[in-house]
Amino acid sequence: MAENYDPPVDELSFVLDASAQWRRVLALPAFAHLDATLAGAILEEGARFCAGVLSPINHLGDEQGCVLEEGKVRVPAAFRAAYAAFVAGGWAGMDLPAEVGGQALPTTLAVAFSEMVNGACVAFGMMGCMVRAGAHLILEHGEAEEAGRIARELLSGEAGATIVITEPQAGSDVAAIRTRAVPDGDGGGYRLTGSKIFITCADQDYTGQIYHFVLAQAAAAPGAAAASPSGAGLTLFMVPKRGPAADAASPANGVAVLGLEKKMGLKASPTCAVAFDEARGQRIGAEGRGLACMFTMMNLMRLEVAVQSVGIASAATQRALRYAHERRQGGNRALPIVQHGDVRRMLVHMQAMTGAMRALVLDVASTLDLARHAPSAAERAAASDYVEFMLPICKAWMSDSAFQVANLGVQVMGGYGYVADGGMEQYVRDSRVMAIYEGTNGIQAQDLLRRKLIKAGGRGHAVWLARMRETLAPPVAGATLASLRTALAAALARFEAISTELMQAEAVRLDLCAAWYLQWAGLLAGAWSSYRLAIAAAQGGGDDGTGADAAAGAAARLATARFYFDAILPETDALESRIRAADASLAAALAEALPAPA
Repeated sequence: MAENYDPPVDELSFVLDASAQWRRVLALPAFAHLDATLAGAILEEGARFCAGVLSPINHLGDEQGCVLEEGKVRVPAAFRAAYAAFVAGGWAGMDLPAEVGGQALPTTLAVAFSEMVNGACVAFGMMGCMVRAGAHLILEHGEAEEAGRIARELLSGEAGATIVITEPQAGSDVAAIRTRAVPDGDGGGYRLTGSKIFITCADQDYTGQIYHFVLAQAAAAPGAAAASPSGAGLTLFMVPKRGPAADAASPANGVAVLGLEKKMGLKASPTCAVAFDEARGQRIGAEGRGLACMFTMMNLMRLEVAVQSVGIASAATQRALRYAHERRQGGNRALPIVQHGDVRRMLVHMQAMTGAMRALVLDVASTLDLARHAPSAAERAAASDYVEFMLPICKAWMSDSAFQVANLGVQVMGGYGYVADGGMEQYVRDSRVMAIYEGTNGIQAQDLLRRKLIKAGGRGHAVWLARMRETLAPPVAGATLASLRTALAAALARFEAISTELMQAEAVRLDLCAAWYLQWAGLLAGAWSSYRLAIAAAQGGGDDGTGADAAAGAAARLATARFYFDAILPETDALESRIRAADASLAAALAEALPAPA
């Protein structure tokens, strides 16, 4: 089946042009070599790569999948060729330093490009995002000279990277990790032994070398105190697949693939069970600080999950729209189904969700650039607090929403959406795992409510609310914008009130409310994003059209924003009712509804 993904460069450019955060990023001294024109040219070139190289291999990869032969994983040959082109084009290290082979560009631009990668072929995008996150991790926490060497290998295509956490008996409970790292007495190295599961790209033939970033319990050296049995004792180690050389003749390093998972989706992205048998590795960061170090990589991966979600939603929306304009049905007139009211409702819902998600993830990416490079410590701290608060919202709300959008796409296309040849059902399968990996969405919800709101004293929450009030402060012209402004202000006030209430709530209520609270936060963030896009459209921002075309484009954006506020934001009413009803008696009722098995 021929693929026909069309990268949404115009939409990405519109969102960036409308973003005050992006304008602040472009003004930073760290990016003096970049301006809006050059950024636009980079996106255009990235779009050509995604449309011409990645889109044609998406369905092919889903059909062929990966194979395990004699203990080695083989990815589809077309994926290896595409990855070679990806690395040669410099796309692997867009937001990494030039001295290690990166492009020294803002993370915002890397995220915009990543949406197109994932819209074209999300299974391919898994490899690139692992490498990019691994390079950031080693540069932040590794020894300078060694870190630079490894980062260069990652960005040049010589090596891949993995996050290695999950174990069969532990799942999300990292305190139950049993993999052990014992000092080998030879230059400060360690020997790691244990089994891990669900490891993305744990083996592949894109690269000769793979650097596994492994969480393990650090055993004490002879005569020292025993390691902590809790998650607090976890330490991060880097374990290469092979010895010093990365070619096929170099010695194996005690890392074996136990199996290749047969998955619902992402079939061209290998997910493996692996065993470490006295594999030699080196510690990254301080002993007992493994989780803190790993979060550098995990937070970038969680942002990447949000970007994957936008890419899938965008591709699904684009495919559904194209089909609805081409498919004719309905009596003698045989109208295109895009003119049928129920189909139009679903399409606008998909469009509204996708646009809101895109604007939010680019805002968070821009704020991450400010957290790293803003001139004052206070500005960097505020930006960091905002990003920390928004990351679980982006990861969880967007992954849930992408699955919803892809499902609507199947419904728009009917039988042609359900069968493989239509291309839509792959989006459903590929997107389903996004609510599971990099911390399940339930974990993200608990993290948002317990840690990012309560434990952090509401710092990031306060920064976000202040930014929304700043958006609402200027007067607006026209009845539609005025109505949206009133609705957003009311939703903000309700959210602030429930946040304050939950900061004082008992633990049993927090357990019940966390997922509902996160969904409410996501819907509110989407409304805020939709409102900002509507203002930009009304003001003519980011629109190259003139005359009737420009007016039609602005009207379409305002109508889409209105749909979000009228048909999507009201879902917060039900969420508020659930949170209000959540108490100890409801918890008891849930326990009664699920009695212990006999």
